[in-house]
Amino acid sequence: MNIFGNQQAKPEVHIFESLSKGEEAGIATRREEVKKGLAKLGIQCSVDKVPNIAVLGSGGGMRAMIALYGTLTELKKSNLLDCMSYLSGVSGSTWCMSSLYKNEDWSEKMEILENLQREKLVKGQWDFVKAKKAALEASRDENYSLTDFWAYFIVYKLLKELDESKLSQQRRSCENGKNPYPIYAAVDKHTYSENHAGSWFEFTPHNTAVPDVGGELGTTGYVDTKRLGSIFSSGKLYLEKKEKSICYLQGLWGSALASEKEIKKAIIGALLDFLKKDKESYFASHAKDVDFQNLNVLSQAYQYVLELQLCATDGASASKAEGFFDKLELLLGLYRTSQSYAIVKEMRQNWALLDEEKREDLCVKLWEALNKEFGGPEEKLKKLPIYRPIEVIKAPIEKVMASVPYSPLQAVKDWIRYIHKTNSCILTWTWGCTSNFLYNLSEVKLPELRRKEVISLIDAGLAINSAYPLVLHPDRNVKLILSFDFSAGDPFETIKKTVQYCKVRGIKFPRINESELMDKDNPSNCYIFRGDGLTVMHFPLFNKVNCQDKIEEYRKRFKTFKLSYSDEDIGMLLAAAKKNVADVQQKIVEEIRKIVALP
Repeated sequence: MNIFGNQQAKPEVHIFESLSKGEEAGIATRREEVKKGLAKLGIQCSVDKVPNIAVLGSGGGMRAMIALYGTLTELKKSNLLDCMSYLSGVSGSTWCMSSLYKNEDWSEKMEILENLQREKLVKGQWDFVKAKKAALEASRDENYSLTDFWAYFIVYKLLKELDESKLSQQRRSCENGKNPYPIYAAVDKHTYSENHAGSWFEFTPHNTAVPDVGGELGTTGYVDTKRLGSIFSSGKLYLEKKEKSICYLQGLWGSALASEKEIKKAIIGALLDFLKKDKESYFASHAKDVDFQNLNVLSQAYQYVLELQLCATDGASASKAEGFFDKLELLLGLYRTSQSYAIVKEMRQNWALLDEEKREDLCVKLWEALNKEFGGPEEKLKKLPIYRPIEVIKAPIEKVMASVPYSPLQAVKDWIRYIHKTNSCILTWTWGCTSNFLYNLSEVKLPELRRKEVISLIDAGLAINSAYPLVLHPDRNVKLILSFDFSAGDPFETIKKTVQYCKVRGIKFPRINESELMDKDNPSNCYIFRGDGLTVMHFPLFNKVNCQDKIEEYRKRFKTFKLSYSDEDIGMLLAAAKKNVADVQQKIVEEIRKIVALP
C-alpha cells in the first residue's frame, strides 16, 4: 500500500524562525509569576524586564532523578523556583520532570510530591504481567526497538510505575503560569557525535521539534507532540498513530545509564528472564501437542543463543559456553546437514580463540541461520533430512507460525515473535526507531535528515549530559542558566562539551578558564561563568562542601546504573542535593540581581 498517495492531507509540520505558539503563550503567562517571584527576593522589575532563567538537570539515572527532586524542593523553599522560566532535563532528570508535570501545580507542593515519590521508589512493585502486555503491544509496530523493551523491563522496574499518560496531557501544567516551561531532550543516534545541526531533538507538551534545520540558527522544525511517531511526508500526515506514552518516552530519554556492554548485559539478562518466566506456563499444559512442541524447540534454541550472547558480552571463559554448545548440538543434531548445526560446530571449535566482537558476530550468524531454517516467526522451515524420527520436530514450523484462528497457540506465537524481534534488535543494536516527521520536507536544509523515513532517537547524555543546546535557542533569550550537574564522573564534562558544541554551531557562550575546571576529583559547589548576555552557574552534585572528603565514597555508592535504592540511599542523596542549593542560594540571588540591573 502506498501510504504517501493521499494528496488531501494538510501540512502539519512547520519550520519557524521563532518559538512555537504554545511555548510563547506559556512563557508569557509564566513571566507574570516570575515577576512576583523576584519580588519575594526583593528584586523589583517590570514584566518586560523579567529575565528568562533556565534550570538544567543533567543525566545520571536514578541518582539524577532523586537529586533533581531534592534540588527543586530546596529551590522552592528559598523562593528561587518561582523565578525560573524553563526547566530542561536529560536522561534521569527527565524521569523527575515527567512525574512532576502530571500535577498542574507541582511547584506549589514539591515537598509532598518528593515524599510520595520516595515512598513509591521504596515500596512500589514492578508488575511483570503489565510490562509484558505493554511490550507485546509495542512489538506490533514496525518501528519497535530496544527502547520499548528498555522502557517496560528496565525503566518501569526502576521507577516502579508504568506511566501510560501522554506528554501532551502536561499542557495545562505549563500554560497556567505556575511552573517553569519543560523541555525534554534526546539526540539522533547517528549524527550527535559531530555536533551536527539537526542532531538535538526537544520534546515539550506542545511540540516535538528539531532546532537549526532550516539553514539558520534557531530555524526549527515543529510537529504537534501528539503526532510523534505518526508517518509524514512533505509535512503532511499520512498515517496517524496513537501518541507515545510517558513510559516509552522515559525509556527513550533515559536509555544510556551505563556503558554499552553493561546495558547489553542487562537487556539480554532481562530477555532471558522473560523467556524462562513464561516458558513453562505456555508449554507445560500442551506437552503432547505437536505444534506447541515445535515452538518449544524453537524457544529452547533462542534461549541457548541468548545465553551464548551473554557469555560473549560478559567476557566469560570458553568453558562457561560449553554447556550451551552441548544443548544446541543435541537440539540441532536432528538436522545435521543444516547450516545452523554447522555454525554451532564452528563456534564451539573457535570460541576460545575469539574476542568478544567475533563471538558476537558468530551469534548473529547463528541467529540468522536458525530463523532462516527453523521457522523464525516470519520465515519458513526448510525440509531438511531428519536423522531420527522424533515427532516433536516432524511438523514444519511454517505450519505452526501460519495464520490460524485465535487460540492459546496464537499467544505462544506472539511470545515467540516478541523474543525473535527483541533479540534481532539486540544483535543490530537498534534503538529509538521513530518515523521522521521531517521526511521529504523541502524547507529542511539538511539532506541526510530530510531523506530518512525513520530516525533513531537516544539519550541526549551521550552527546552532552545537560540540555544546553536546547535552552540556548536564540528566541528563548535565556539570560541565566543554573546547571545542576548530577554526572558520575568529571563534573565539568558538560561545560567542556558545550563550549565545543557552541564553537562548531556558532553560538555565543561565556569564556571558560580551563584552570577552573582542573579539580574534577575535588570540585567546589559553585562555578560562575559570565559572558555577553549570558551567565552560567554550574553546581556539581558531589563536591567538597556538601560531601567534604567523601566525594569518592558518594560516587561509588550512587553509581549511574544502580538499580535499587533503599530509603536510606534516597534520604542521603536528597540531603546532598538540598544542601548544595542551600549553600549557593545567596550567590544565585546576587546573579539574578545583577542581570535585572543591566540596561
